[in-house]
Amino acid sequence: MAERARKIRAVAATAAATVALAIPVAAARAQATSATAVPGAALEESSASPLAPGGPIKQGETLTPPATNSPSAPDSSGGVSAGEGKGEAEEGEEGGIERDSKGAVKAPNSSSALAIPSLPTSSCAATGVPPVLIPIYQQAAAKYGLGPQGPAVLAGINEVETGFGTNLNISSAGAEGWMQFMPASWEEYGVDANGDGVKDPFNPEDAINAAASYLSIAGMPADTYGAIFAYNHADWYVSEVLANAGCYAQEVGGPGFNAAGLGPQIQVLKCSPAPDWKNEVPDAYLEAFENAAARYELGKRGVWALAAVARLESNFGKGMDKKQMRSEGPLGLDPSEWHKYAVDGNEDGRVRHGDPADSAATLAREIWSKGSLSAGVFTHNQAEWYVQEVMQQAEQIEGNCKVSYVDWRVAPLATGFETPGPSAVLTGDGLASAPRSAPPAVKAAIAAANSISTTPYVWGGGHGSWYSYGYDCSGAVSFALYGAGLLDTPLTSGSLETYGEPGPGKWITIYASATHTYAVIAGLRWDTVGDASGTGPRWHTEPPYPEGFVVRHPTGY
Repeated sequence: MAERARKIRAVAATAAATVALAIPVAAARAQATSATAVPGAALEESSASPLAPGGPIKQGETLTPPATNSPSAPDSSGGVSAGEGKGEAEEGEEGGIERDSKGAVKAPNSSSALAIPSLPTSSCAATGVPPVLIPIYQQAAAKYGLGPQGPAVLAGINEVETGFGTNLNISSAGAEGWMQFMPASWEEYGVDANGDGVKDPFNPEDAINAAASYLSIAGMPADTYGAIFAYNHADWYVSEVLANAGCYAQEVGGPGFNAAGLGPQIQVLKCSPAPDWKNEVPDAYLEAFENAAARYELGKRGVWALAAVARLESNFGKGMDKKQMRSEGPLGLDPSEWHKYAVDGNEDGRVRHGDPADSAATLAREIWSKGSLSAGVFTHNQAEWYVQEVMQQAEQIEGNCKVSYVDWRVAPLATGFETPGPSAVLTGDGLASAPRSAPPAVKAAIAAANSISTTPYVWGGGHGSWYSYGYDCSGAVSFALYGAGLLDTPLTSGSLETYGEPGPGKWITIYASATHTYAVIAGLRWDTVGDASGTGPRWHTEPPYPEGFVVRHPTGY
């Protein structure tokens, strides 16, 4: 109880913690490095190395990789056993590896690169896939048996790592080449795919085939998530690769991408605590932690972190009286946390603070919204000692977890209230209150949208995986429709132009064009143009702006 008494709920500390601990998605793309971890862990903490991309690429400009290997050169982002990478598009020719006076590999200069006239566009990712690379992805995926999603996943990794070869700087950790391999990893996994007698990480054919070989060894196609995680040990990285891959599937000839189960599936965790803790963690609590960690992508570490919080806060309910359980719940959530993040964890139609499933799911959603375990735990209790204690106890409790995947439909977020009248109402905390008279599917669409209403805008977010750290416009609209049971796989803005039936709907109207999509649900506009709190999926009371958009609605709504 002494720990609980020392809780600090300072608003200023919350703001400081958000800046210091929660890595925004845009920053994560540029900063997060790979850590030594095992496939399947989630929301791992990442050290940061800032990326300084080059200037904007103009239409028609010939792309060439930078000819620099100085310590001040921008870093890449990720890679096999490495750290960092980002850029845009290009293919290098065959040739030997040039090294500097200290033996370090230099990035190839422009004379050794195949010029690509311009970057293609994409309806749901930052750029499309350069056509010259598509046959390489297809050949490599087929050669190493990556399955129908293989070409898209290779394209997704290539974009995240080096922007299709436009940022070939060697990272501060030493990762190099088109797919950002560490030298030691390249020695082990590098291949001479083009038969020129040299295994060259700066040759796209060699590098992409090496990546395909590595993914195959790491478990693709049976465990695509785990294989990508093995490539770079960070869940934000896996989410971003899958988001891009979902966009690129049709371009690279992988229509089976979503059919392969990468989209509407969820991780299932079945865990057993460490021997000394097997009789300490009640079965109902362990099940709650497993379900919550899987639902909000906290992974195996999340299971034990939730257990540690429950141990510190209430000793799994045994250290709280009935009044405290009804008020805070066994994980010690304060009223503001319940108000903002409340989840019906066991889907019984009610949120009960004292229910371990509801309490665990609510805290898991809060942690998920902050981007990392440390940031989420700090937000729950703004004290560094508390974060350290949770992590230390999590390590003590940690046992084994078996991981599997099942088809999954998003569970509606319980808001705890509905509103009279024909239209939804925007609350003070940015959530939408559904009309009491609305059909269940409409209420479910609003609930699903509420559950991602605090996330940032991310190109391609919501296309490779329903749950993402951020969403683009079509991803956010698709997520709401998916939660309502009106959509099975994410659609791009262009695809939403032909979704459903023409004209406005009674309850849900979709406004789609080739470049942007938003929806009006029960009178409120669901849009990624953002608000004062930032850009991303948000509810708006302002009316739609239909000029230039195709107007559609789900059949029957």
